[in-house]
Amino acid sequence: MATSNLVFTTPAGIAQYPWLSTPDTKFSETGDYKVSLVLTKEAALPIIKQIKDVFVENLESEKKKNKGKEVKKANPPFAEELDDEGKATGNIIIRFKSSYKPSMFDSKANPMVDVNVWSGSEIKVNGSIAPYHTTLIGAGVSLRLRAVQVITLVEGGQSAGGYGFEEQEGYEYVEAPKLELEPAPEAFIDTQTPEPAAAEIKEPVKRADDKPAAETKKSSEPLPETGEVSLDDLVSEWE
Repeated sequence: MATSNLVFTTPAGIAQYPWLSTPDTKFSETGDYKVSLVLTKEAALPIIKQIKDVFVENLESEKKKNKGKEVKKANPPFAEELDDEGKATGNIIIRFKSSYKPSMFDSKANPMVDVNVWSGSEIKVNGSIAPYHTTLIGAGVSLRLRAVQVITLVEGGQSAGGYGFEEQEGYEYVEAPKLELEPAPEAFIDTQTPEPAAAEIKEPVKRADDKPAAETKKSSEPLPETGEVSLDDLVSEWE
């Protein structure tokens, strides 16, 4: 099989459908941590070239095992972004996934814990390229999600602009200040309240239907130059 665990870090892009703090359990019981990263075509090309190199090596390796016979090709872990009318936007979507929770850092490289990153956040992704082959899917590569750096955080839901709302003249919400209650004066504190007599303490009546309470490989080198290579050239192996 082809060389695995080729590690790389992406340029900053826009997060799409991120599951970074909790796993997506829609398709499996244990779930997957994942994110789709939207990059400009120019920013994505060096990454796609690395993916293609590992894919071609994996495909040739499987062909040798299959004594030169054709090997089924799996879909690549990237695609062109399309608008609502199905037209290419000029951006590329690169998909990352992992069974393990990724490390997360803020823009200053400080660790983050349990931060809810939503679509629209600007992030960088550290991942690795892992070749695979199965009889059903064929030979391909997957991108394993290792770590994420959050440059600009969108948290807790979509902004007003995402719903089509713009600033208007009219009512403006102002959060009310929280009231701080002062302690009661000592004169009103009853310090002489007697303890109840033993006879006055009654055990709760138990009923027959009462139930007990529940118990409670790392690369620091820059990405390679792509020269005049086009996206069509790089994806031709999957066509």
